[in-house]
Amino acid sequence: MKFKIGVEGFSFDSAHYTLSSEYGHQLHGHTYKVSVEVEGDVDEKSGFIIDFEILRKIVDEVIKEWDHKLIVPIEDYNQIYMRGPFKLEVKTIPYRYPSAEYIGLEISKTIYEKLGRKFKVTVKMYEGENRYVIVEYP
Repeated sequence: MKFKIGVEGFSFDSAHYTLSSEYGHQLHGHTYKVSVEVEGDVDEKSGFIIDFEILRKIVDEVIKEWDHKLIVPIEDYNQIYMRGPFKLEVKTIPYRYPSAEYIGLEISKTIYEKLGRKFKVTVKMYEGENRYVIVEYP
């Protein structure tokens, strides 16, 4: 029998650009809201799939890696030049598009790795209001 548990209430703010949307190539940002669900077997010793607090801590660590970053495809990284009286942190992704789909995929893959590849991970991520992506990994 498989069980699922989840944690929610995470968010991060980041900027990106898309190549084929209403924004065109325009740099813009979103508040992303994230929920995570893991599926697995119950450990007979603990009675848990995984302790909620352990899962929450891992998800929080992963989400912090994306907060207040400019998200760009790694192939575009060397083309970015910005200067000003501000701090600029860039988060690269190994895909051509920094879309919600690929951002969600990277978040789910990272959580999966940090959980020791033991669980199926589902990430539901809202890009602003009323728009979301769901990624199941693996």
